[in-house]
Amino acid sequence: MYRVRPDILTVSKALGEETRFAVFQAIANSESPLTVKDLVARFGMHHSAIRIHLNKLEEAGLIHSRKHHRKGAVGRPQLAFLASEKALTISLPPRNYQFLARLAIDWLTSESQDAAQAACFGEEWGHEYMRSTAHGIGGPLPLDAALEILEGELGELGGAPQIITLNGRGYALVERNCIFGELAPEYEPFVCELHQSVLRGMLGELTGAEFVWECTDSLARGDDRCQVQVRPAR
Repeated sequence: MYRVRPDILTVSKALGEETRFAVFQAIANSESPLTVKDLVARFGMHHSAIRIHLNKLEEAGLIHSRKHHRKGAVGRPQLAFLASEKALTISLPPRNYQFLARLAIDWLTSESQDAAQAACFGEEWGHEYMRSTAHGIGGPLPLDAALEILEGELGELGGAPQIITLNGRGYALVERNCIFGELAPEYEPFVCELHQSVLRGMLGELTGAEFVWECTDSLARGDDRCQVQVRPAR
């Protein structure tokens, strides 16, 4: 017989109500923190009802609040809500693959693996992953189409990436919720470099061409997002 952790029960109860789940999704998918006013406008509910849902989500550790001031807004900063940075993995019966991941990373870093070797491994893994994924692609794709497929594939793997066009200067791949969020800061830069090399390999398999890949922001280094700029090699 196995025991269900209390935090899993709390989260299950918090997300078991349909409207509350929708409120959580709105906050988690938003590019910026949402205020009570934002949520009232979106759901057409009284602010007291919205606050009840927010309190339940905060108690479950799914969201947290902070003071937020929008550019051009008059007055004091408002309290806004965003998804919690702490991840909760639910599996029944219990499994602890994060523990296994930590053991594996500890082993790799203790062996003093060469960073270039890790990058080569990650890129080849990314190539192989895309080769094994059926997309019905007839040949190499232009960079914009390849990035669109990469965005969808990363979403299937648990991420929430966004592709932004940089007005003729290429593209930005933005991620505000790292799927390795708990491990990346502790093992920085190893986890980030390995993750990015996998993405480069996936994109390289789709394009069949060289491109420039430049990391400008990193959640593991304390930025509010991960951002990589990608443009065709000239």
